[in-house]
Amino acid sequence: MTTTRIRHGIVAGIDGSEGALEAAAWAASAARHLDEPLRLVHVLPKYLKSDDQIDAGSHPAGEKLLDIAEQVVLDGQRDLPVERNVEPGPPAHALVELSKTARMMVLGPAATSEMRSVYVGSDVVRVSNRAECPVVVWRGIQGHEVGTDRPVVVGVDGSELSDMAVAHAFEFAAFFGAPLVAVHTWSEHSTLGAWYSEERRFTDWQPHAQQETALLAESLAGWSEKYPDVAVTRCVERGKPARVLLEHSVDAQLMAVGSHGRTPFTASIVGSTSQSLIHHARCPVLICRKG
Repeated sequence: MTTTRIRHGIVAGIDGSEGALEAAAWAASAARHLDEPLRLVHVLPKYLKSDDQIDAGSHPAGEKLLDIAEQVVLDGQRDLPVERNVEPGPPAHALVELSKTARMMVLGPAATSEMRSVYVGSDVVRVSNRAECPVVVWRGIQGHEVGTDRPVVVGVDGSELSDMAVAHAFEFAAFFGAPLVAVHTWSEHSTLGAWYSEERRFTDWQPHAQQETALLAESLAGWSEKYPDVAVTRCVERGKPARVLLEHSVDAQLMAVGSHGRTPFTASIVGSTSQSLIHHARCPVLICRKG
């Protein structure tokens, strides 16, 4: 006999940074729309010794950070259930554990550059690559509140992870009352075995474009019937996924993509659209993995 894991609440990581507070405010807005409680979590930097306990008031600095975050997210209102916890570290490990039962996790922007994260690591990237629930990475861009008329954008490539991103994107667009833009990209290298520029020059790309359009339609099949109030725009564009999606992020309120969970080093070699978006997108990024 199997049981379905119950996912409950939106977890917002609080580390004292301005970006984390902005992310928590976004998480509170999303929690109101999704009718979920908000859980504010501060993670201690290291493992506790076996004889150490996290008792109320035993970590005043962490409790102070949670006090500030709670004031920010409630903004004088009491319309949102808020839970708060100080958890033992290290941060990436603790947040991945919390992701096993959360509906969604929201984190502040990555504190390292994309290149630096390859060598010294980034907790935000680690959690995004390993979490068992969707992770939203706040990008610190003002004017991207939940529920605006800006669209939810989803990157579609026909994979299982992409299908998860499509499912979450439709759900969020419906909850937020926002339109949805589904983006699928293709390039010569993905459709033509030869790499010679002369051969590419005389290739008729129209059949390829039609095939890619059909793939996008297949990936979206059934979702408009399930969410009839979500207005959908389909975009099939020639170009690298990261570049095309970064352009769409300028006008989006949220961007959803799947992630294969590559390490930063592996991603630097083979490429990772999700990690590029984490570091460069102009809107919050929803990373979906198979939990």
